[in-house]
Amino acid sequence: MSATQEWLKEKFREEAAPMSYSNLQLTNEIEDLKERLKKVETDMAYTQKSRFAQSPEEQRINDIRNID
Repeated sequence: MSATQEWLKEKFREEAAPMSYSNLQLTNEIEDLKERLKKVETDMAYTQKSRFAQSPEEQRINDIRNID
């Protein structure tokens, strides 16, 4: 067999093996995902804030501008 075929067989064996995570690994991954989600929520809130006015008068002006 060629070296490429051997390498592919080895990769398939590695991927087929059941993945086992320790509690620490899972906890770290969850904390990382929480931080990423918090960043996305913050970014979304910032972009939404810039689209909406602070007062009803500003909102009316923005609504009028957006009609066109």
